[in-house]
Amino acid sequence: MQSYELTLEDFKRVFGFGTDYYIEPTKNTTGRTTGEPRGLGAILDSFTLGKLTEIGVEKILTENNNTKKYILDFDIKTNAQVKDEPDILSIVENNIKRDPNIFIEIKNTSENDRWIGLTEEQFNTIKRSAGKCKIYMIYASIFSETIEDNPKTTDLTGMFLKEIEDKNKSRIFQKFSNLNAKCKIEFILSSDDLEKYSYYFERGMNMYETRLFEEKNRNSVYNNENSLRKDVSSIEKFRGFNDFINLEIKKGHYTENEDISKFKIKGDFNLAHKKSKTTIECLTNITIENDIFGRFYLQEGKLYGFNLATVGRDPKLKRNNLFIAKNKIYQLMDDGKIADPGNTIKDIADNI
Repeated sequence: MQSYELTLEDFKRVFGFGTDYYIEPTKNTTGRTTGEPRGLGAILDSFTLGKLTEIGVEKILTENNNTKKYILDFDIKTNAQVKDEPDILSIVENNIKRDPNIFIEIKNTSENDRWIGLTEEQFNTIKRSAGKCKIYMIYASIFSETIEDNPKTTDLTGMFLKEIEDKNKSRIFQKFSNLNAKCKIEFILSSDDLEKYSYYFERGMNMYETRLFEEKNRNSVYNNENSLRKDVSSIEKFRGFNDFINLEIKKGHYTENEDISKFKIKGDFNLAHKKSKTTIECLTNITIENDIFGRFYLQEGKLYGFNLATVGRDPKLKRNNLFIAKNKIYQLMDDGKIADPGNTIKDIADNI
């Protein structure tokens, strides 16, 4: 089993924790980055997704092995009591409470995540805390059914408030979806996986978009007469190509390291160059591969953007990081290099 339908009781447990955290006088409720005070809503938002994910994973572990109880951290602790502990704090087996034999980190991953990993500092802290225990990072997503394809209707707080709202007194939250949320394990990385397959992005390097090769209309290169547009400065033709090309961020601007920009390309194609951007026209099916970004398959007869792009207004990283492109993780699973999460979660449940 790799998924679990979250219940009202699960939501009540999470919202109760968030509320207790907010009410506790000793807890600092200012934002970490802004220093601005946060109200109850912001505190609930900061905890809800992560804690629901933890519950979902705990329930999935229980389904895989119900002879144990997997204890999560739902205690409100003082700052002095906070330690670098795993997300599964302890195990109860045969009515005896003990430390887990495996160090577990539980992370939520959303559809829009580009990179998976940790800062170097976080990873070193986990390794120190784990000691000789094996380390796994469990990445799970939460999906909900929307109303009229509007993702805002599945806001977790909105759905919970709709569920508990007394309709005789108020109908404010009835525009949200009925309470529904499924937690699904997407992939599980061991510490060895992260060290072996991640790329070391140093502080000061750029963060890059991983959804490369956006499809373009034909009229982005050609006019109605199939002649080149005036803003296309040149065309390069490649036939039977099976070699490496360095992708630019824009014309004349390359990445910090060739590892990031060097792509192996196979097939027949044209490269149409404009003042700052390049488009690839696929004359056959094209395979493009890079050790960091993974594999891409472009279809014959279509055109795609052919540039790397940085992420956000300030793409410069503030810390050293170990990151794997999320789409590459699924490819590594398909290739059998990262274990199937269904097998790994059963192994964790049995041996933790």
